[in-house]
Amino acid sequence: MLSHQTHEVEPVYFDDIEPGAEIVSHEVAIEREAIIAFAAAWDPLPVHLDDDAARAAGFDGITASGTHLLAIKHRLLYDFGFEHTVVASFGFDEIRFRAPARPGDKVRVKLRWESKRLSDSRPGVGIVRHYCELLREDGRALLSLYDTILIRRRPDPTAD
Repeated sequence: MLSHQTHEVEPVYFDDIEPGAEIVSHEVAIEREAIIAFAAAWDPLPVHLDDDAARAAGFDGITASGTHLLAIKHRLLYDFGFEHTVVASFGFDEIRFRAPARPGDKVRVKLRWESKRLSDSRPGVGIVRHYCELLREDGRALLSLYDTILIRRRPDPTAD
């Protein structure tokens, strides 16, 4: 399992986003059992399941799969209050796996808003591009990517 905390956060709407601003999630620990369980189910490369195989490949022991890191990144995005405001993702660009994640690593997400514009075809939503990194506790990036999302505008309290 992934060790994480849950807490209530205010939703983030299109109107709240300022290009250039950064936000950072809380930190979670990546547990050995979670690396093995995820790999066994979804990415059974030996370097994710067996310490000897990982060492033979030049690692210090098992590493989390890139797909697992993407899932952790996605879960940490909920720290930012997106679960009720993001409508969809248009897709990731420039995904890079920059360093291996190991059992016991503590990671957090840092997100920087790049650009935003209102949707031409859908009223009430905007299109936002952000740069996202999954960082180890020492600040080293394990994963980086760009994402473009469709996100709701803040509801007008006078409209009914």
